[in-house]
Amino acid sequence: MSTSDIVSLDDNSIVINDLPNDTEAAIRYIKTLLPVTQKDTFKYPPVVFIHQLYDIIHNKTLINKELEILRKQCKIQKLTIGTSDSSSALILYEDYVKYTLNIYPENRSVNKFLNIILPSIKSFGVEKCTLLQKFKLQQYELTELINCGLLLIRNQESYWISFPSSGNFIRRYIEGRKYIIQIIRRRKFQEILENDLEVRCAKVSKIKELGFKYFLHDIKGSEDIIKMNTTSGCLLRIA
Repeated sequence: MSTSDIVSLDDNSIVINDLPNDTEAAIRYIKTLLPVTQKDTFKYPPVVFIHQLYDIIHNKTLINKELEILRKQCKIQKLTIGTSDSSSALILYEDYVKYTLNIYPENRSVNKFLNIILPSIKSFGVEKCTLLQKFKLQQYELTELINCGLLLIRNQESYWISFPSSGNFIRRYIEGRKYIIQIIRRRKFQEILENDLEVRCAKVSKIKELGFKYFLHDIKGSEDIIKMNTTSGCLLRIA
């Protein structure tokens, strides 16, 4: 290690390469917005949507570049949510493993998938032939991974990478997002101050499931909402 890789602060050495880049820091911030159980485990997998990052870092080129670095370092697991053929979300790999093993702690097929297959493919999709030929999976192992929610059938020849209870998470996400958008649409000019929106959502169970701030970054980072700074605060308007 060269001295250029280390910075000294108050006699403590910090390895620069170990520090998170801006995008990873934003990912870690967003995941903290999700509710946790009494055992300090996530009630839902800590999924971060890529467009949420756009509300924190206003540089899509930088985000995409740093996401690619994180992917190559096997720090994130990219996901596709819905019917898109592109990656729209991600989970930190450490959280993906922790969440999955919390549900399937002693499943040999799951352990093989997490420790050998995913770090090798580093993608949000995988071909069936790759699993059978390169990784020597048996058909029963494929079936087991599908039943555990780690593989989602894309077509007869390929799979999406998924996570346990993905359907439940996506349902909660869609319900909460739809509720917030409807609140704004029903306003006279289809706009609302951010603070007023938070008050309207404070006691709504479908928002509390994932947290208001989680949804706030979701709508502000999407193309559905226009953000405007006013003397009264941030104004959100339907695009």
